[in-house]
Amino acid sequence: MRSQNIQKDLSLIGDNLINKFIQKDKILDGIIDHFYEEKNILKKTIDKKEVFPDENRKVLVDQLKKQYSEVKLHKETSKNINSLIDSNTFTITTGHQLNLFTGPLMVIYKIAQVISMARYLNSKIKNFNYVPIFWLASEDHDFDEISYVNISNKQIKWGIDSHNNRVGKIILNDFNRITDDYKSKIIDAEFKIQLEELINQSYINEDSLSFSTLKFINSLFGRHGLIIIDPDKKAFKELFIENFKNEIIDSRCKIDTEKQIEKNKKDIESYKPQVNPSEINFFKITPKGRMRIRIKNNVISVDDEKQYSTEELINQIESNPERFSPNVLMRPLFQEKILPNICYVGGPNELKYWMQLKLFFDNSNLQYPILKLRSSAFIIDQKTSLKIKKTDVELEYFFKSINDLVNHKLKKLSTVNVSFDSIKEILSDQFNKLRDVSNKTNKSFEGALNAQEKKQMKGIDDLEKKLIKAEKKNHQEQINNIKIIFESLHPNNVDQERHLNFANFYSLKGQGLIDHLVDKVLIPDDKILVINLED
Repeated sequence: MRSQNIQKDLSLIGDNLINKFIQKDKILDGIIDHFYEEKNILKKTIDKKEVFPDENRKVLVDQLKKQYSEVKLHKETSKNINSLIDSNTFTITTGHQLNLFTGPLMVIYKIAQVISMARYLNSKIKNFNYVPIFWLASEDHDFDEISYVNISNKQIKWGIDSHNNRVGKIILNDFNRITDDYKSKIIDAEFKIQLEELINQSYINEDSLSFSTLKFINSLFGRHGLIIIDPDKKAFKELFIENFKNEIIDSRCKIDTEKQIEKNKKDIESYKPQVNPSEINFFKITPKGRMRIRIKNNVISVDDEKQYSTEELINQIESNPERFSPNVLMRPLFQEKILPNICYVGGPNELKYWMQLKLFFDNSNLQYPILKLRSSAFIIDQKTSLKIKKTDVELEYFFKSINDLVNHKLKKLSTVNVSFDSIKEILSDQFNKLRDVSNKTNKSFEGALNAQEKKQMKGIDDLEKKLIKAEKKNHQEQINNIKIIFESLHPNNVDQERHLNFANFYSLKGQGLIDHLVDKVLIPDDKILVINLED
């Protein structure tokens, strides 16, 4: 395996907020706390040490030990769990939904990245210790989003009725047919049997999806010291009682988040919030599943069925906090309440909702973590690598838009210049000269000149498009070849990392793939990691 970093095309991101985050634009002051830099990590660590309670550390360690009591615990993970009782130990965290068999590749990349970051920070910052955390989104109830996995151009779907329950609590009944279908799609390579054994040990009928996911991810990353946390525990919810109560009493999340959104709109052109806050931003766990809490005409109701007074609901929160569950906007606060966390690693959409929460954190007396954009990566197998070499197209163009790729190839193939940029430049210069003449004689001609220039430029654009279309026909076979390669890296018009599962790549390289990712995935935000499996 070998790797290289390629410049990311920021125009493909299509989001002004995330582009400014990548560029570390100072306009984000007040939207985030600090950008990810070694000096800022150190400052945040010193500040966090002063405010994170020792009793929260004890709860965290106790719960983690209980959680791992029935799991094969690697010595590095055990060491990291024990270290969390020390006031000098802090976490680098990422999280994701409980996708089947880890879901798309980006989940693997996120996990590898927090391990790599913790390792790097431990080598650079003295007197403090950093451990990697993967937060299981076990309280999510959107089962449809996690009920499938894509492998070998085939989607495997777990077709059950979740009854709106938290996905982590779903029990694996008759799950062998899903694992058998999944294993049948793994290519028959050197490490297929090894992967199948990990699956058999992790996904066992009558286990919960949360526990199975924990075991599977632990089997892949435990040797690197990764700590996986299922936060759906009463002891953790007890630490969050006051936050739940404040949401009922004064709608803290809604008020603060709406103020932050207004600030963001003023500062960032074309800004749109990722999530709009509700009146109450946590759920109640009922026999019918995870249900929304609503306020209507000063009456609190759960799914418009059972009604509560404010006092009744607060009494329930105090006596049974495990029956309540934060939504997407309160979850970050819950996470930072129970973890001595310094940095959160997330994808663009995750960071966008975190960037609605700075004021909410401040007014809740919780430290806002440093945010880090997850690394983007592509894995190229030997077959695809050979095809790319034959195209005589530089690798970087396969990670731009399809139009950029095709036009670049056409320029290489064509015996004529398919770009009219030089003609447009000459034409623009001529109209500028006419504009100077107009200003010296009669300025009223300028409107007519502008209209004529626009008409002429459109004519040139139309001719250029026709020429490109004709050239595409002349080289149809070679254009089709590069399109096929592009589509293999961007299946269903999305990047490979958002669609494909890791299994076939693991089957080819085994644990070496995971180790390689941990070693290489820590890259700048404006780069893409490309891993070539060709030896």
